[in-house]
Amino acid sequence: MRLLVIAPDGDEFILGRNDLGVYVAVPEPGAVFVRALQDGCSLADATARAGATAGAEVNGGEFLDGLRAAGLLDRQRAGGTSQTAESADGDGRSIRWFEGISPRTARVFFGRPAWALYVGAAVAAAMVLATRPALRPSYSHVWWLPDPLLSLVTYVLLGFVLAALHEVWHWLAGRSAGVPAAFRISRRGAYLVFETDLSQIVTVNRTARYGPFLAGMAFDVTVLAGALAARAAYGSGVVEIPPSLDRLLAAVVLALVIGIVWQWSALFLRSDGYAVLANALRCHNLFRATVLTTKWRIWGLSGEEAAEFGAIGPRDRAVARWFGLVYLLGMIGTLWAILIFALPFLLSTGAWVSANLAAYSLSSVAFWESLAVLVYLVAGVVGPAVIAWRERRLRRAGALL
Repeated sequence: MRLLVIAPDGDEFILGRNDLGVYVAVPEPGAVFVRALQDGCSLADATARAGATAGAEVNGGEFLDGLRAAGLLDRQRAGGTSQTAESADGDGRSIRWFEGISPRTARVFFGRPAWALYVGAAVAAAMVLATRPALRPSYSHVWWLPDPLLSLVTYVLLGFVLAALHEVWHWLAGRSAGVPAAFRISRRGAYLVFETDLSQIVTVNRTARYGPFLAGMAFDVTVLAGALAARAAYGSGVVEIPPSLDRLLAAVVLALVIGIVWQWSALFLRSDGYAVLANALRCHNLFRATVLTTKWRIWGLSGEEAAEFGAIGPRDRAVARWFGLVYLLGMIGTLWAILIFALPFLLSTGAWVSANLAAYSLSSVAFWESLAVLVYLVAGVVGPAVIAWRERRLRRAGALL
């Protein structure tokens, strides 16, 4: 019980275990009950205090059962410390040089001057994209080098670097807010990904959460504004840069615009935009509430799902009644990005690959490059499906055992 943290959150309180990364929202009597037990009161005395706060009789034993069911009374996980309290690499090891960045240093990047810079960059980037059509991103900007395979490889590596720095900015913002955050290099299916665990952000005031939630996009728009400014200056003859650098900046713009659009359209995948909206709407489990509400409207819920839905707070359930429309708008935005960027890219790549493979010239560099691109694209589609099928089969085998 002493490991539980208690944080006010409007009319409710957050109870959590930082070592487990588990948090629940409870009314004030629940917080009073836990505080009383932490102060050494007996179960009966803690229940009496909670009842006095509620103005009605409460059942302390049932509340304890609820905390136990939520996992808040579990023993500490193996290993002694939570990954949410430290930065870690893909194997869960602490990155000591990364942890050496102090909260005071991190706050330099998220003070008022820094946010003024981020907002100004966002406005400037939007204005350039609106007024300079020639600088708008196109799927063709992937091919920024004469060699198509080298262009694709460098574009993928560029995406990794930008994604890593995006997550680093989340981590820095969490550290500046005094919230331990974990930066990890991990994988999802067959793909390398970068992750920042900010689960302990729920223990701070909601207003203080916006910085960490928006930090990744703040980095994105700043780099985007810089890339657009350099391209605009080059196009106007103000500065002279190598044409290859201009094409590289165009690839950077493409990657960043796709990433920003994704953050605000992929709400149904709990993107940064989802975190911002859920926080503004004062919800705790809006994602699950929206999923269950939509499923109930379409074909109904199972008994277990109905029980889960009933346990979700009334605020989340009320917002979920219309938040499904926001999900739908996000899906439309995602579809737009696919039609504007992904589909033309795949069609043009397919035409180039098909032409070179049809020539079947084993002595041609283009033939082998086209074969490599084909293997890469097929692996990107088939690989995750194969991994998902294998994991499902292993889960079923484990259930049978």
